Amino acid sequence: MSALVIDSLTVVFGAFRALDGLSLAVDPGEVRAVIGPNGAGKTTLLDAITGITRPRSGRIRLGDGRDLTRASEAEIARAGVRRKFQKPSVFPALTVRENLALGC
Repeated sequence: MSALVIDSLTVVFGAFRALDGLSLAVDPGEVRAVIGPNGAGKTTLLDAITGITRPRSGRIRLGDGRDLTRASEAEIARAGVRRKFQKPSVFPALTVRENLALGC
């Protein structure tokens, strides 16, 4: 059983197709890299997996069968799927432990 299955995922912004029928399976313990030039859809893929962006069509399923395309962003985060944005943000008045707890 795969840990993550993406099936025929399409994400559209206006007339622009950021992802067009993308399919991918990631098995438990497997490491995958998503590479490509600016505008290739890397961030859009991560945003779709984490619920930040909603696909026009297709499905994203966790290994337990949960359909992430039908879950809210908060439900996806509670399932343990989240992304870290590139811009680092820390709260200087908090300890390291408190900053880390905020991310959880």
